[in-house]
Amino acid sequence: MLSLAFMTMRYVFDYDKNGDGTMKQCPYCHKQLNKQQVCQQCRLQVHFAVDPPSKNKRSKTPKTEKDKSSEKGTKSIRKWIPFIIIGFITFLLLILFLLLRNFNSPEAQAKILVNAVDNNDTAKVSNLISTKQNKVGRQEAERYIAYIKDEMGIKSFEKEVLQHVEQFDEDSPVSYTVKTDKNQDVLHISKNGRRYLIFDNLSFQAPMKKAVLKSDTEATYEFSANGNNKKVMGKGKEVVEIGRYIPGDYVLDATKTTSRGTYKGKLKFNTGSSDHDTVNAAEDFEEARVKVHLKNGDALDEGTRKVVINGETLNVSKDGTYGPFPLNKAMKVTAQGEIQGKKFKASSQTIAEKDVKDTNEVTVEFDGQAIEKYKKEQEKDMKEKVNDFIKKYISARNKASQNNRIADLKPYVLEDTYFYKSMTANLSKQKPLQNPKVTYINKSKGFYSVIVEAETKQGDAVRSHYLLQDGEHDQNFKIVNYEAY
Repeated sequence: MLSLAFMTMRYVFDYDKNGDGTMKQCPYCHKQLNKQQVCQQCRLQVHFAVDPPSKNKRSKTPKTEKDKSSEKGTKSIRKWIPFIIIGFITFLLLILFLLLRNFNSPEAQAKILVNAVDNNDTAKVSNLISTKQNKVGRQEAERYIAYIKDEMGIKSFEKEVLQHVEQFDEDSPVSYTVKTDKNQDVLHISKNGRRYLIFDNLSFQAPMKKAVLKSDTEATYEFSANGNNKKVMGKGKEVVEIGRYIPGDYVLDATKTTSRGTYKGKLKFNTGSSDHDTVNAAEDFEEARVKVHLKNGDALDEGTRKVVINGETLNVSKDGTYGPFPLNKAMKVTAQGEIQGKKFKASSQTIAEKDVKDTNEVTVEFDGQAIEKYKKEQEKDMKEKVNDFIKKYISARNKASQNNRIADLKPYVLEDTYFYKSMTANLSKQKPLQNPKVTYINKSKGFYSVIVEAETKQGDAVRSHYLLQDGEHDQNFKIVNYEAY
């Protein structure tokens, strides 16, 4: 069995690779083989693989004209390879330059900004016009875009920007400013170094204006601008700055807090409304006003009537309207006044918070009967005081005239007046009077107009008009002027 297996095995033999042409031996019995597939001794079947011919036995074929022409063409192509490589690199550099120019030349930079404005790309515009000192948010960029389109129009804006950019050269100014037809600054364009050592790098910056507010009263304003919460304090009639802003039409949500409460509303301003670096902001808050009718208050002394709203005392206005007050707060309205120092208070009316509107109207009423009663009492009392004063004055006048002594009249007559000087000069000529009686009294702003009837010693009636100054701190009246009827 073993011999049969060996008999059937196949072996592969190669020529001697040394090139001597000798045959190899049978791997089993080592008998030399003569290109026979079966060993003659052990009958082992073998297979031969012919070695490639040796180098020294290869035949050299002479070159043809075709081969020579091919070699010549190859050498010619090799000469052009460096030029081809250089041309290819130059082409690549040209492509790279064109790509860089499309995105980095001054014209390209300008077009990027114009396209961002045209397409309302707030993120891009915000990025392009922001500086280290002033970061422009998307809300501001949105207002800026709208302002440009409203004030200039995109075509005019593009034309102005590109014209200025084309003017940049070695001798040109460092910067240009784009303006509207109304001479409002919209955009500053300036050189800012180089890009890739080839192109001018442009800087785009939006000009800024200071927004100010003038409050009628002391107030605190809170509002949001560009995502930042701001709080400013304003004193009555004083100007307060609320920030610096790029061109745009601004409507800022805000609250205003005063001693009367908190108002909700907006602060509004348009940078184009001012030819200067400052623009005035207007208030637009939700406010309530109330018209107050005073009933039975005419008898009160002039200047003493006051309207009281939520505890705040206010002078009576010409049209009877008061405000502003918060819309989100109830209003309690009353009034007060005086007669001869005595205070009177009117009834009160309350407007509930849910009923408060932009315009409101209430009527408050004084106690007319109480006022009239007190007024009559005061008139009677005042008449008695004036009558007593006149009697004392007539008595002193008669005595001064008799003695020709002006000192007797000083307690009754206001010195340094025309009447005092006249009495001093003509004191001895004054006729004695008797039975003086006050027939009329009228008070106005601290003065009393008094009409007095008296008699001479001969019984003739004498009617006179006196102007008395009201005495302060329980002092006597003083005669300011005198006129005989």
